[in-house]
Amino acid sequence: MAYFDTELKTTLLFALIGAIAGYISFAVNNTAAAPVIAVAVFLALYYAAKKALKIQEDKKWWATMGVVYFFLWLIVWTVLYNYALL
Repeated sequence: MAYFDTELKTTLLFALIGAIAGYISFAVNNTAAAPVIAVAVFLALYYAAKKALKIQEDKKWWATMGVVYFFLWLIVWTVLYNYALL
């Protein structure tokens, strides 16, 4: 049961930070810098989450968290970017 608690917390954390990173990428207002910001935030989040939550998972599990983060970042950034063009 504790495994699911850690997994749920981590998934929600990566989803929330992905959405926030999408907003930050939009607020910077530089299309070329947006992916760089996303990668920098992800790497910082990866090391912080690994240390704070004491997670000992394999790379496949972390790749799954990366997919959650990336798609939420991409969705939020794309929606805000297109909304600003209207």
